Amino acid sequence: MLSALLAGGLAIGVGTLAACGTSGQPPASTAQPPASTAQPPASTAQPLASTAQLTAAGRAADPLVGPTSATFVSASTGWLIGLKICSKPDCSALELRKTTDGGRHWFPVTAPPAPALSLHARPDSVSQLVFANTTDGWAFDPGLWATHDGGASWHLVDTHGLEVTSLAASAGHAVAVLSPCKPFTACGKFRVDTAAVGSDKWLAVPGTAGRGLATVTTSGKTGYLGILPGPGVGAPRLLAGPVSGRARWRPLQVPCRQDWGADGPALGAAPRGTLVLACGSEPGAGNQRKQAYLSANDGRTWRRLANPPTSGYLGQVAVTSAGTIFISGDRSDVYISRDGGRSWHTSASLDRADIGDGLAATMVTSTEGFVLQATVHLGQIWLTYNDGRTWQPVSTR
Repeated sequence: MLSALLAGGLAIGVGTLAACGTSGQPPASTAQPPASTAQPPASTAQPLASTAQLTAAGRAADPLVGPTSATFVSASTGWLIGLKICSKPDCSALELRKTTDGGRHWFPVTAPPAPALSLHARPDSVSQLVFANTTDGWAFDPGLWATHDGGASWHLVDTHGLEVTSLAASAGHAVAVLSPCKPFTACGKFRVDTAAVGSDKWLAVPGTAGRGLATVTTSGKTGYLGILPGPGVGAPRLLAGPVSGRARWRPLQVPCRQDWGADGPALGAAPRGTLVLACGSEPGAGNQRKQAYLSANDGRTWRRLANPPTSGYLGQVAVTSAGTIFISGDRSDVYISRDGGRSWHTSASLDRADIGDGLAATMVTSTEGFVLQATVHLGQIWLTYNDGRTWQPVSTR
């Protein structure tokens, strides 16, 4: 779970594409805002601490050390969750921020009354965040907290002792991977549950229980489950089915061979059944062999793409409705392909910024998206408004 937190398992979410799911001075940029209500972020964020911006506890929000997870439900509205700076001995509490202008400014809102995930955290601690709409959202990993009033209040959902390790939401339902294992342990059992958005009644999804490390993502009415059985246990597996859980999830063809299952599979899903799958093998010394495949028919057949760069480890895949593919992860740059996977390149603005590694990129629309960095002391989120050609930093303090 620690590797998932630091290598693209930042649970970066965008409603239908959440996994999913997972960041200076601004670089010189020619990025223009798309034709939408969202505006490009200013080069520096405006101060957030003021008497009009108090948290529910009645105190000014502490500076946000760095976001651990972000989620958008539209081009304009999103939230992020992260750690805070404080002088008390126990500084594991969380802070929550919200934006209503596409990430240009962030303001404090009520966070779940839960500690941040750590080696000694309680079972109700969390590190990830997913919203399905402006009203319903969840903070999780390993606990599960829900809000049904836009984050004005949060309540703990009873998972009967199970840890929630992955969650995604779309088409009026949320799906979650639950495990009896404890954080930072290699247990390998899981099941998938689903709940209607707005409800706290979670039900098991037929055909999804198994062993291995599992991650769920969604696109429209379909959920996808990527399963890594473990070294020497078997090849990676993929399952797909309705997010409602009204039918048994079916296995999909997996083009990765068994010896390519050391890391992955990482899956990105776009509308109309377009999937991008990446697998990695032989990790070590900051380098890893990677393979990538594209399916235009919901996983029935796959086309081999050019191999992504070996630098860094595989963590997260995102694919937009326009066909742009993003691969990112621990010790990795953000690798981008705009030619259907025939070639890969990095972003010059991210390269010039030299913001380090451990990046996780997610797209909100066909042109807008964001990058989070695993290093939690920066307190920044990087945004793009032109399909990843340029990125701009915004402070979340």
